Amino acid sequence: MLDEGLVVTVNSDDPAYFGGYVEDNYAALRRELGMTDEQLDRIARHSFEASFAYEA
Repeated sequence: MLDEGLVVTVNSDDPAYFGGYVEDNYAALRRELGMTDEQLDRIARHSFEASFAYEA
């Protein structure tokens, strides 16, 4: 999906239920999918771009 230019994000909507906080989810992406620092950085940047947070 990243290679196709899609805005990919990783979330931890309910850590107690799903068993992982966002850092755990990023670690799993590295461990299970072999994602690189560059890919994880892009996903982290996407999370800010896709949010409803003010730019400032």
